[in-house]
Amino acid sequence: MKKVLLTGVALAALACGPALAADLPARMPVKAPPPAPVSYGYNWSGFYLGGHAGGAFGEKCFSDAFGDLGCHDHDGFAGGGQLGFNVQNNQFVFGVEFSGSWADLTGSHNDPFGVGFSDSLHSDIDTILLFTGRVGLAFDRALLYVTGGGAWVRNEFRYNDGFGFESSHSKNRTGWTVGAGLEYGLAPNWSIAVQYNYIDLGEKDVSFTTPNVAFTAQTESHVHLATARINYRFGGWGGPPIAARY
Repeated sequence: MKKVLLTGVALAALACGPALAADLPARMPVKAPPPAPVSYGYNWSGFYLGGHAGGAFGEKCFSDAFGDLGCHDHDGFAGGGQLGFNVQNNQFVFGVEFSGSWADLTGSHNDPFGVGFSDSLHSDIDTILLFTGRVGLAFDRALLYVTGGGAWVRNEFRYNDGFGFESSHSKNRTGWTVGAGLEYGLAPNWSIAVQYNYIDLGEKDVSFTTPNVAFTAQTESHVHLATARINYRFGGWGGPPIAARY
């Protein structure tokens, strides 16, 4: 009788075992694995150094106590370098930049109220310096941004009185600039960009003196600057732009 009872218990255990094993995962909670970090792609953070080349054009206008002395266009080549720093927060990029351009923007026109037969006014811009901040929105490798800040320009003015005498002056002019650009990351450290800046230099007085005439002219100037750029970035600052949530 005892053998029969033990045999029945063993058979019941063998029958219930698979059912209990199949039901075990449903009854015991299992901790889910952490989600993957959320990445915002290309890292725009860090210092960068680069070069640029392009062209510029604008208008220079003159006037004095007797009236309008006319305007002329000034245009030419501009090229140089830039140094900047970016910080990226998710899709937003904030930065500052200093850029310097050697330029050859020249123009001239005849003075309508001159004393000679071919009186003329000339201008030449040979240096453009910009110190700007910028705010951008990154779409992985593409960065669309706006920029603005201060501008400094070295300007030379010349007046020819038409009798072979000339008066010239160099003036440092300050103003402001606004602009926009599009930058694209070619590699983790290299990017290319196109940028446009409007530069307003305000008004400034310039005095001319020759043996035949002396007068002070008020000059007003603005410049449109368009450049193609290449930058090398020295690595991210504060780590890659990743928001990890667990």
